[in-house]
Amino acid sequence: MKKVFVDYKKCMACKACETVCAIEHHPSHNLFGMLGDTKTQINVRVLGVEHEAFPLSCRHCSPADCLDACPSGAITRDETSGAVLLNPDMCKACAMCAMVCPFDAIAFKETHRAKYGRDVAYKCDLCNDRIKQGGQPACVEACHSGALIYGDLEDIRGGRARSGLKQYLLGKDDRMPPLLELFRELRRKECQRRSGEER
Repeated sequence: MKKVFVDYKKCMACKACETVCAIEHHPSHNLFGMLGDTKTQINVRVLGVEHEAFPLSCRHCSPADCLDACPSGAITRDETSGAVLLNPDMCKACAMCAMVCPFDAIAFKETHRAKYGRDVAYKCDLCNDRIKQGGQPACVEACHSGALIYGDLEDIRGGRARSGLKQYLLGKDDRMPPLLELFRELRRKECQRRSGEER
């Protein structure tokens, strides 16, 4: 099963993934339509962990604890794509799914998909319609630095192992682009400066 994987060393915290996710899940499907809309649904969050950034969203686990914990049957798995999906019409907002999720990937608010005018659970749906049509999740397409990768774990792991072995045997230099390294170093120093001011 294909999933979205994160190479956090390449994340520049530009939040393009957050923006395009909001556009993809807004009824207007455009930036200006979603601005200022409190019902806008953003399924991926870029978190700051010390001086690193990490895009966090549902991991579509197998087995999925949220699916097992949901008493109303609002959470199901699409057998063809493997995506764990949430039906807001059946959600009782009991928060059982959020309590068992180890990634804090489920949030609650009134979204455009909530038909009864109340808070419901919402989370990443892996852009299920897009991937069924042969595309990629919107966040992956929007990621300029290559920090988000959509693929099969074994393929990604095998590819990295091969490139790592090649680098080890041949001594090839396979580092990140210099400007990205510079950006990361500047972000690291800024984080250290801020933490020093807070003390």
